[in-house]
Amino acid sequence: MTREQSAIIKGFAILFMLIYHLDNIVGIQGLDNVFAVDLITASHPIHYFLIVSGYGLYIAYLKGRLTWTYLFKRTLKLYLAFWLVLLILVFGVSSVMFPGLYSMPPEMVIMNLLGWRWDYSLFTWFLLPYIFMSLSSKWVFKIIDRLDNVLSLIISMILYFGTSFLISRYFDSWLQWHYLVYHIVLWAQTLFGLTIGAVLARRVTSGQQITLPWLQGKNLLLILLIVASFVFRGFIHSSILNPFHAALVVWLVLHLDFNAVFERVFVELGKKSMIMWFAQGFIDNIIFPEGSMILQWPALVYLVWVTACYVFSCLLMPIVDYISKQLRLS
Repeated sequence: MTREQSAIIKGFAILFMLIYHLDNIVGIQGLDNVFAVDLITASHPIHYFLIVSGYGLYIAYLKGRLTWTYLFKRTLKLYLAFWLVLLILVFGVSSVMFPGLYSMPPEMVIMNLLGWRWDYSLFTWFLLPYIFMSLSSKWVFKIIDRLDNVLSLIISMILYFGTSFLISRYFDSWLQWHYLVYHIVLWAQTLFGLTIGAVLARRVTSGQQITLPWLQGKNLLLILLIVASFVFRGFIHSSILNPFHAALVVWLVLHLDFNAVFERVFVELGKKSMIMWFAQGFIDNIIFPEGSMILQWPALVYLVWVTACYVFSCLLMPIVDYISKQLRLS
């Protein structure tokens, strides 16, 4: 998996994320039809990011770069982007447009800044588990190296099934009120996607193929297979399938031959995906006021939302990069 392919997959994933969250926009209409529900079900985005991260982190691990310094800088850069989004969109724009909307006691503000809670935006619930996954990746990879591929996948899959059961049964009644336990459960759930990515990287670095030569570049067949996978996934409304579907789509995408225009578009989206992820929940409040006629057209809402998130990320990314360089984070 090249850097460009990783960025392309993240570009797909951020578009899936905005589809998945589309029905969270207050006042939107028309999402109660079967097509919309199935599309949203099939677009669960998290595991795409986990698989790509697992692949990239394992390559860094093999090169001896996965030190505490590297992981700390990676984490701080992630927080830096998150804090700048909050500074501009929450403490800046939203405080003027919606006075008091995000006001809360200082201790709650700190917990939201750390990702311990997500009162500002439900879409940022994944921040702290992702950071825990990243910080623990070196030791997880050592275990994978000892257990080898198949056993590592089986154990991490069992962890995923177990944590999914806990969340589905006990989130409302207990887990959501015990944040320490909940974050540990979420961290354990991320390990399956991390392991899938690491196993792919292990196969590539050992000289094994992860793609099929006869399928390489057969774009029409690959697109039909990807569409068929989304149709199948949309009909089965069970979150247990999310990592398996994501792994299948990632594997199929690795076979695609992109023309220059499509590659440039998805690489660009992938590079901006982190800030688009952080900003989406605040931008929807800003650009879609209650009663807006555009809310009657979900496809148009989606297009405007993607565009607004991308434009904001283009404006913010240079600031993140500049501060990161000044702090020697990159």
